[in-house]
Amino acid sequence: MAGPGNRGTRERAKSTRTMTQHTTRLCKGYLTKKESDGVLHQMTWPPQSPDLNPIEMVLDELDRRVKEKQPTSARHMWELLQDCWKSIPGEAA
Repeated sequence: MAGPGNRGTRERAKSTRTMTQHTTRLCKGYLTKKESDGVLHQMTWPPQSPDLNPIEMVLDELDRRVKEKQPTSARHMWELLQDCWKSIPGEAA
């Protein structure tokens, strides 16, 4: 993170008053100082943004496919999970 043009990211807290478990005042102060010195540019992303976390999209698709089949037991759900996982195209999984 040292040098001009570097970019850092962090998820925005759900409330501007609340600190996330991953962000401390010390850390926020350090990053803000680096940004004001021109060493770092912080990008604020929405929390838990699925387009920034590809596994979330895959797990959402898996969830939809399993729910469509309406599992009747834990064993049935496990079998459906395995079958549905195999049916997701390789570029998505």
